[in-house]
Amino acid sequence: MATWIITGANRGLGLEFAKQLLADGHSVIAGVRQPEMMEFDHERMTVLRLDVASTTSVHEFAENVKLATQSIDVLVNNAGRMDGRWQSLEEVDPEVSLEVLNVNTIGPLRVSQALWPLLEGPNPTKIANISSLMGSIDDCMSGRSYAYRTSKTGLNMITKILAVEGKNKGISVTAYHPGWAKTDMGGERAPVPVSVSVQGLIGLINEQDDVRTGRFFEYTGDELPW
Repeated sequence: MATWIITGANRGLGLEFAKQLLADGHSVIAGVRQPEMMEFDHERMTVLRLDVASTTSVHEFAENVKLATQSIDVLVNNAGRMDGRWQSLEEVDPEVSLEVLNVNTIGPLRVSQALWPLLEGPNPTKIANISSLMGSIDDCMSGRSYAYRTSKTGLNMITKILAVEGKNKGISVTAYHPGWAKTDMGGERAPVPVSVSVQGLIGLINEQDDVRTGRFFEYTGDELPW
């Protein structure tokens, strides 16, 4: 069985990742901003404090991970936040936009950088970045959500760069769109049950290798345009 790290594991996709992986017999290290608020518990899950927007917090998290395990098999960069879904350019808040970019784009880069030494080794390891179709430049037809779209486009580029960086080190890095899933972020109108989305994502991550690295897939398995 493998050791998986899930960021943003206290709710939504992250929590469902933890539950399904633990049910399959894997070990999970859950990164959450407020461990004391984590209501779910399991003997094979270690809950550690993590704020991906803080470099100090990420470094402390990495040190605590090293105390918990000598190596990791899969890192799922799932933690994220929405913007105000501004309808027009005039409504965009630059300061909020920077906060969104810090969490959604730089956050996964911080965590990947801090945990990279634990991913290097004789066995293939994986980074799965939870992106969004809203980050696809080719698919941007409706506009709006300036900060969120831009943050996920940036995450896609970081995915590609890390994939190149990890190619000769046995580290594959791939971006995934979870679909419009019924989470706090997705809302009640979302058509995709969280369990279905995560089941599909776990299946794809299990298949992730040096052929699928540096690419962008929907939870259904369909490849998406950058």
